[in-house]
Amino acid sequence: MKKWLIIVGCIFSLIIVLCLSLYIHLIPLIKDYGKMEIERFNQLIISHCYFTDDSQYDDLVVIERDENQNIQLIDFDMVKVNQLSSQIVRDIENTYSLLEEGRFKASDDTYYQRRMQEVSQNGIISRISIASLLHVPLFQWMSPYLSIKYKHLSSVGSSVVKKIENYGVNHVMVELAIEITMNLTMVYPFFEQYHSHTIKIPILLEIFQGQIPLVYHQ
Repeated sequence: MKKWLIIVGCIFSLIIVLCLSLYIHLIPLIKDYGKMEIERFNQLIISHCYFTDDSQYDDLVVIERDENQNIQLIDFDMVKVNQLSSQIVRDIENTYSLLEEGRFKASDDTYYQRRMQEVSQNGIISRISIASLLHVPLFQWMSPYLSIKYKHLSSVGSSVVKKIENYGVNHVMVELAIEITMNLTMVYPFFEQYHSHTIKIPILLEIFQGQIPLVYHQ
């Protein structure tokens, strides 16, 4: 009897060691998959965040010309730009706050609303089978799944990106974008991972007649 107990104990220990070794081998794959999934999730939220109608921001670019219509100054209405940037950040923070507190309620039957409510209820961003991580999809139907959960919002920040350059002959291209940086903690089986993800939102791209003043070449 004692001999059988020793054998069973050895087998059990071997199974634990094999499972632990397998999991250690899977950790880099899990992290890569988790990063991809959280970036997809952030992109989904960004694509549904606050925006006003385009006409409200038609006059973002301020251009001063001389009597010969040469461009002397190119600037931006930063009051409007900062208002838009702040509203986008507040909207994203509010969405994540509702998810964290489990209070997000779908307002319609669209994929986005249903997806947000589901995450709000269980916190799960994605599930992946171990078979998929090991690249053996044939056994996916019988493979256990690992859940990747959203834990809490660390921070959401924004910065304004401005670009002015020559575009063809006697034309200047003006580009304005807002970069949103989202820092989140994700919960994986047996460990947590901090993710920082930056998404660029194009706000304005216009072409004006004239040459860039020399100051913009420096």
